Amino acid sequence: MKNRYKNIVASLVVMGLIGCSSVVQLSVGDFPVDVFRFPLNLIILIGWSYVLYELYRNRQRNVLAQYMLSTEATVLSVILLIAGCVIAGLQRNPATTSYPFVVAMFFVLSQLTMVVLRGWRNAQGIRWRFLCNHVGLWLAVGAGFWGAPDTDVMRLMVVADAPNSRAYRTDGSTTMLDYEMTLVDFRADMYDNGTPMAYEADVLVGGEQVSLAVNHPYSRTIAEDIYLVGYEPYAAGVACIVQVVRQPWKWVMAAGIVMLIAGAVMMFVQGPKQRSV
Repeated sequence: MKNRYKNIVASLVVMGLIGCSSVVQLSVGDFPVDVFRFPLNLIILIGWSYVLYELYRNRQRNVLAQYMLSTEATVLSVILLIAGCVIAGLQRNPATTSYPFVVAMFFVLSQLTMVVLRGWRNAQGIRWRFLCNHVGLWLAVGAGFWGAPDTDVMRLMVVADAPNSRAYRTDGSTTMLDYEMTLVDFRADMYDNGTPMAYEADVLVGGEQVSLAVNHPYSRTIAEDIYLVGYEPYAAGVACIVQVVRQPWKWVMAAGIVMLIAGAVMMFVQGPKQRSV
């Protein structure tokens, strides 16, 4: 009962830290995600993983480790993960730039790491179903968290007969893509009042013609997607606004999703684990 009380107090402390981070967000603005670009984010990840491993090894005499492995910490972690996913899905701008999100996801991933270290094997050997579900979740969430600094979002204007490779980042800086884009064809369906109902475009991307439509991006590589986000009048025709999103850690996220699917299949095939009486 005493340990449970301590764990509840510790959860309240974590929630208090998230609340304080909200004050920081209001005071100084977004979290400086870009500062932690590769290789700094990878160095921090390795160091953080080592600290958690040592924390787990000394869990018998470490109060923090005991809390991180408690039921109360797990419940708080699940609540924060669900809340983070909902907020990230509803926000137009990336939620990873906010201090509360960073603090919450850092706690979630830390607690999940401790759980993986404790449960990846038992007396019978490696628990593959456990690993697929928990490590898969860690990879899916962790790739978005640790890979956020390396994510590049750029926009450029694409018109006919004028190949363009100059793109603008969200901070206003410019960059040159290693390929050019040219508008081939544009089609739009309009409502009676002239408001666009749907539109799509055929674009030459590095010499390859692809079709773009709203919410139907073209995946140039596993780590790069191209979106059609708008259009505007240009000379005698139109100019399409295209967004290029590069996520070098996307393959890690994809691996995590595959592991989660494999874990779900194993749970369906094997059924619930039976405990011996």
